[in-house]
Amino acid sequence: MICSGCYRDAPPGSAYCPRCGARLAADRTAPPAVSHEGSGAGTAAWANPWEQRGGRGAVGAFAETLQQALFRPTAFFRATAPDFGVGAALWYAVIVGTLSVGVAVLWQRALGEHFVWQLGGSHLDLLNHRSTLAGLSLLLPVGIVLLNLIHAAVLHVALVILGGARGTYGTTLKAVCYSWSAMAFNVFPVCGAAVGTIWQVVVQVIGLRELHRTSTARAFWAWFLPFVVAFCLAGVMVGATLLGLVKFWEQFVGARFEV
Repeated sequence: MICSGCYRDAPPGSAYCPRCGARLAADRTAPPAVSHEGSGAGTAAWANPWEQRGGRGAVGAFAETLQQALFRPTAFFRATAPDFGVGAALWYAVIVGTLSVGVAVLWQRALGEHFVWQLGGSHLDLLNHRSTLAGLSLLLPVGIVLLNLIHAAVLHVALVILGGARGTYGTTLKAVCYSWSAMAFNVFPVCGAAVGTIWQVVVQVIGLRELHRTSTARAFWAWFLPFVVAFCLAGVMVGATLLGLVKFWEQFVGARFEV
């Protein structure tokens, strides 16, 4: 029996979940699960294709996971176990991220001057060098892993502060990793990256909501809160810098600012 409140196994016949206290007898919204021995998840296995690759094959499971996470994120995350399979989710993010960057590089090389990247008004052609591509292919997977780990840590702290974290840090990390499915929009040149970035935020918020069994508002504000904090800190730093400049001017120049 699966509790719809915390997505953990509950003893058969229990009226209440021993972990979160949610009532089980009236539960009609538990996510789909099928019997599967040896899954490492007790007596039930979840229906996440990537985490249940047996019989599908890696390519088929990857394609099915990508399709579900992109176009049916709510059902996908409801069928994803929140407390195991973190390694598989991180590996999935590395694959999607690497492939999406590879597609972007191919578009840049194919379209040439019609699809330029500019830095200070000049064409950024670093990706045309083999040494740059070789270094990127080696460092990109590591960068994706670190980015997911750090981003998930920030989101999880925000979710804890807002009282919406019913799962662990690994639960948040899974939501972040599977949201990388939106990077598949890089197959469309010019506007694909922008669309993918926006949709990644949407999938991420849905993942946080479903895996942590929290509200949409808490999930969204957990994503938005770090930006608010960063903005406030930047404002404090700018204000402190301006105040220091005013004091410096008054002390060494002798002039005073009058309001």
